Amino acid sequence: MRRRRFLQAVPAAAVAGLAGCGAIGGRTATPDCDAACFEADLERAEDGPDSLTLTHVAGRDLSAGAVAVSGVAFDWPPARESGFTYSWAELSDLDPEAGIAGRSLTVEPALVDAVRLSWTRDGEPVELGAFRVADCERGAACFEAIHRGADDALDRLAVRHVDGQNLPADEVFLTGVADDYPPEPETGRIVPWHELGGLAPDDGIAGETVRVEIGLVERVSVLWRRGGEESAVESFELY
Repeated sequence: MRRRRFLQAVPAAAVAGLAGCGAIGGRTATPDCDAACFEADLERAEDGPDSLTLTHVAGRDLSAGAVAVSGVAFDWPPARESGFTYSWAELSDLDPEAGIAGRSLTVEPALVDAVRLSWTRDGEPVELGAFRVADCERGAACFEAIHRGADDALDRLAVRHVDGQNLPADEVFLTGVADDYPPEPETGRIVPWHELGGLAPDDGIAGETVRVEIGLVERVSVLWRRGGEESAVESFELY
């Protein structure tokens, strides 16, 4: 199973990132230090999960059991695409009462737009920071895919919108979709998102996932059609 991302620019305005988060490609940091401040360093992986290293750099020495990290996966593909929430203590094998000042923690994000840190204070969660892991610096929208190969059956592909514009379901199409084995035609068909995901045609697809069977193809593309024009927003190479 491989995860590949290939982003083509389309004639659309750049998409703003999450508030308080810097650009992917370098280190990012939380914007203020009312409670604690963190830096994050994202390492991309060509095959398998990315890794995100979070480092406490300033502020209170919060206890590891009171700091939660959301959007984390341990397996690829992740058991739940939105990931899970764990305490810093669970992820690092620290005692829950131990402080995290100056400590680093490396996690594997699930198919999420950001990994988030929060602190439980007086029984209420306080957000400490959100670090973008979706790579959508330009273009209309960004997607992730999980490819599962099969012998004597159609391969399966899960495609999820992870960042960017909330495009209408009737403007987004997937190539290579098949219904039967062997597929007819072998290259599959181009099908609109709303027919694959149970959405109404004018519903937005932000955060949505579709699961399809695909034909004998080497690439599946996500197409965006608007105003009589078509652009390949994302393409996934299949191996």
